[in-house]
Amino acid sequence: MSRERLDPQLALAAARRSLACAPAQLAERFARTVRDVPDERLEQLMRTPARRVVLEGIFWQLPKRLDRKRAARISASMRWRVTGRPDGGADTYQLELAKGQCRVIRSPRGPGARVTITLDGTELVRIAAGRSNPMQAYLNGRLAVSGDIMLAARFASLLVVQARGARAGGSLDQPS
Repeated sequence: MSRERLDPQLALAAARRSLACAPAQLAERFARTVRDVPDERLEQLMRTPARRVVLEGIFWQLPKRLDRKRAARISASMRWRVTGRPDGGADTYQLELAKGQCRVIRSPRGPGARVTITLDGTELVRIAAGRSNPMQAYLNGRLAVSGDIMLAARFASLLVVQARGARAGGSLDQPS
């Protein structure tokens, strides 16, 4: 009876290949699931402890969605205030853009931001899932921008987002 030995290098390589598409698959499933959930249920979800997991997932994806070539010349700090916490507070995330890279910091304090985007957690989930358009949310008062409004407007163009139904790489879907 022969026993095959597990080659740690091969196992690690196989695990990396399997996990490489996991973030994209999670984002795609998230968008698909949220698209069909009524607003009342999303609001309920964002008042539970799952809120933090949802927000972390959304902000975790942002650096992975950055078009490094388009962002290469941008050096800026963007603060996101996500309101609607059950205690009346807000969760704050800071995106640091520099040399085509993006780093996310979860903290109410951080370096001075050129722009602050304030929106309710439920609205952020809708935008991330492609159920809401950020420009429409801004025009309808569901999203507020203070500071460099042009940076806020340009930010969306720095993200690589696939159209609904595309397969390569997974996506947070764009609204159709």
